[in-house]
Amino acid sequence: MNTSRTSFSITSMLAVLAFASFAYMAHAQTEPTQQERFEQMQEEAAERKAEMEEAREEKKEEMEEKREEMEANREDKKEEMEAKREEMGEAREEKKEEMEEKREERKAALAERTQERITNLAANVSNRMEAAITRIRQIVDRFEVRVATLQEKGVDTAAAEAELAAASAHLDDAENTIASIDALVTSVVGSESPREAWVAGKETFTSARDSIKASHQSLRNAVEALKASASQQRDATTSADNDETEDEEVQSDTNEAEAAE
Repeated sequence: MNTSRTSFSITSMLAVLAFASFAYMAHAQTEPTQQERFEQMQEEAAERKAEMEEAREEKKEEMEEKREEMEANREDKKEEMEAKREEMGEAREEKKEEMEEKREERKAALAERTQERITNLAANVSNRMEAAITRIRQIVDRFEVRVATLQEKGVDTAAAEAELAAASAHLDDAENTIASIDALVTSVVGSESPREAWVAGKETFTSARDSIKASHQSLRNAVEALKASASQQRDATTSADNDETEDEEVQSDTNEAEAAE
C-alpha cells in the first residue's frame, strides 16, 4: 500500500514538471524579441504623435472657429453701435430742428406781441399829445383875444404877443412831428427787430413832447408878460379892478394849459 502511494506521488510530480516545461516552452515561443519590442515602441510613439497632431489640428480649427466667431461678433457689434450712433445723430438733428422751430415760433409770437404793444403805445401817446396840442391851442386863441382887449386899453402886449407866437410855433412843430408817427410805427412793426427799431420811434415822440412842453412854457411866459404889462397901466381903481379880473381869467387858462400838458 505504501508502494502504491509512493508511485502516485511520483507520477503527480512528473505531470507537474511536464506541464511546467510545456508552459515555459510556450512562453518562450510567444515572448517578442528585442527588435520586435523596439519596432512596437516606434509604432506606439508614431500613433501617439499622430493622435497629438490630430488633437492639435482639432484645437487649431476650434480656436480658428472661435476667432472667426469673435470677429463676426465684433463686426456685428460695430455695425450695431454705428447704427445706434446714426440713430442718435438723426434724433439729435430732429430735436435740434424741433427746438429751432419752437424758437422761431416763440420769436414770431414775441415779435407779434411786441408789434401790438408798440402799436397800442404809439396810438395812446399820439392821442394824448394831440389832445394836449388841441387844448393848448384853444388857450392860445383865448389869450390872443385878451391880448387884443388889453392892447385896446393901452397895455403893452408886445412881449406877450411874441410868447404866444412862439407857443403857436412850438405847437406847429409838435403837430408836424406827430404827423409822421403813423408811418414810423408802420415801419417799426414791420421790421425784423421791432424792439430795436422802436428806439427811433421813442425819439420822435420825445421830440413832439419837448415841443409841447416848450409851447406850454411860452404860454406861461405870455401870462407873466400880460400881468407885468397890465400892472403898469393901473391908473384908476376901476381900471385896476378890471385888470385884476383879466389877470384871474388869464391865470385860470394857464392852469388849464398845465393840466393839458
